[in-house]
Amino acid sequence: MAKPKVSNWGRWGRADQRGMLNLLTPQVVLRSLRMPKQGKVYNLAVPLESKGPQFAEFHKTWRITHYENDPKGMGIADDVVIMEAHSGTHIDGIGHAWREGLMYNGKRWGRAVSSKGIQWGAVHNVGWIITRGVMLDVAAHKGVRHLKRGEVVTPDMLDAAAKAQGTRLRPGDVLLIRTGWSTIFDTSRPLWDSGEPGPDGSIAPWLKAHDVLAVGADTPGVEAIREIPMTDGDLPLHTVAMRDLGVYLIENLNLEELARDKVYEFLFIAAPLRLMNATGAGMTPLAVV
Repeated sequence: MAKPKVSNWGRWGRADQRGMLNLLTPQVVLRSLRMPKQGKVYNLAVPLESKGPQFAEFHKTWRITHYENDPKGMGIADDVVIMEAHSGTHIDGIGHAWREGLMYNGKRWGRAVSSKGIQWGAVHNVGWIITRGVMLDVAAHKGVRHLKRGEVVTPDMLDAAAKAQGTRLRPGDVLLIRTGWSTIFDTSRPLWDSGEPGPDGSIAPWLKAHDVLAVGADTPGVEAIREIPMTDGDLPLHTVAMRDLGVYLIENLNLEELARDKVYEFLFIAAPLRLMNATGAGMTPLAVV
């Protein structure tokens, strides 16, 4: 297969496995660290529990606490957790999705993927993210509580929300899209589990033009899904973002406090669990203003 029409293959060399993280230069980090003026911190992670938000078709997180107690001495309790690596708030490594047998930068999947993990674009390559974060509140701009199931967030919608907020994207930014979908999790769980709004694969030129480092959303999969179970089994944003561009996806974010306070630009700090050769890992993103 030929190189994708819109891609970052070869931009940082054919051996590169980090994709858009290459934009996080010391200058970008230092500039972003100068952003906070109030010292207020927003935790953007959702609760990690068996009934917490995660993709409807995943196995649910399971935890048991075991404990010991010496009446005359020390007591101790500990937890055993079994879960999908993509449970709760997490980031996808860019090797998580591929198309037509090729991963990011043209790597053949059969040489990189096995039951023991992935050897290309694994999440341990992320390490950390310290940069400028931008939230585009598409739901608020449209005047709705939440977008509809399967509704596609287009580049025009993102540009309109950015203009209304007086916000401009810069190269290396983390983009967070608020669809409002998380607001129905507790009240309409069957609807929440049945699909979600978000961008689709047509956003590729827009992401490339803005040099977005990562895209996150208040949904389990970031992208528009008409129905679950999926009949076509295709996630076009996943392959366009990760495979073609080296753009990371951050799923299951809590953006309601940012929306309430109309916080649209902030210092974004996050680091995934250092899970070696994994397709994704949990993380706790923080927004600092």
